[in-house]
Amino acid sequence: MAPALPPQRILCIKLKHIGDVLLMTPAIRALRRAWPESAIAALVPRGTEDILEGNPDLNAVLVFDRGTGSWQVIRALHRFRPDLVLEMGQGDREAVLGRLSGARHRVGYAPGRSGGWRRVLLRQAVPWNGQQHIVETNLDLVRALGIPAQASRPVLVVRPEARSRMAARLAAAGLMPGRPMVVVHPVSRWLFKAWPEAGCAEVIGRLIRDTGVAVALTSGPGAAEVEAANRILARAGTPIINLIGQTTLGELAAVLERAALFLGVDSAPMHMAAALGVPVVALFGPSGEVSWGPWGEGHMVVTSPYLCRPCGQDGCLGSKRSDCLEAISAQAVMRAVEPVLSRVLGAPFPPHPPGERGSKVSPLPPVGHAP
Repeated sequence: MAPALPPQRILCIKLKHIGDVLLMTPAIRALRRAWPESAIAALVPRGTEDILEGNPDLNAVLVFDRGTGSWQVIRALHRFRPDLVLEMGQGDREAVLGRLSGARHRVGYAPGRSGGWRRVLLRQAVPWNGQQHIVETNLDLVRALGIPAQASRPVLVVRPEARSRMAARLAAAGLMPGRPMVVVHPVSRWLFKAWPEAGCAEVIGRLIRDTGVAVALTSGPGAAEVEAANRILARAGTPIINLIGQTTLGELAAVLERAALFLGVDSAPMHMAAALGVPVVALFGPSGEVSWGPWGEGHMVVTSPYLCRPCGQDGCLGSKRSDCLEAISAQAVMRAVEPVLSRVLGAPFPPHPPGERGSKVSPLPPVGHAP
């Protein structure tokens, strides 16, 4: 059920994390293609807005800051005066802010049994489909408006100044022109999504020793992430481009853009790499690759055969450690890396010694995305 007339002002609300915000950009692109004359704004949490910098489909980015309360953002919503709101999350805040925006047409996900009160805040409720990728789930809201939307690649713009700045830093770190680079991002802000440090150090060592690629090691700025990545750096015992906790989102995008391969865990940088068309090898434990895997084709996912996964929990029994991730061996990761890196480098990968067969290495199923 679409609005009676093409909306003049559209607001998309996503009050989640960096990767979530990036993965709503295909829905924004579908709205832009359907209504090219409309003004489109996104409302996102403080700390995620940079992932939308330079997005050509947006006229404005509004920031929700939990530290300053809701009144400031409500005033911003009233200044924007949306006709149509798409609430791209299942949280209460999206529903309340959508209602307070003053928009006459508000579309969001049908609440579960415990959130039935939110239904009264919507004009149009769309079923939540947890058995598909979140990109498709976001697009379901667009399709509910009568738009036959096809998924496109998430939109991530690399700014020229960030590209120049990081080119200089990589050259200063010893990256020679033409030498392929693998970006390794082994940790997440949630450490129950991180892969054990010993396995990561082993894989980095073999990548450099056996293929001659350069390896850049990255992490977020959080203290725990930086400490874990630095331990991997020390353990690897081989020259590595150290970018641990040292990049902004824009700078990280500029680094990822130059990568021949991204190797890492379920995280925002994983989604950024896929958005930039970089082949991804991703390790998944408690989170599910069907809904949250790297979007696009040509990526590989490594999992373990634990029947309890994906559980969505913060580690086994709340321990902040995930047995399903710790069970993934370095051999399994190398088996995933080999075909991807061989394709990128145009040369066969040296054979690896036999090892365990418990972990599962699989390409993600093809997705019907347009360029």
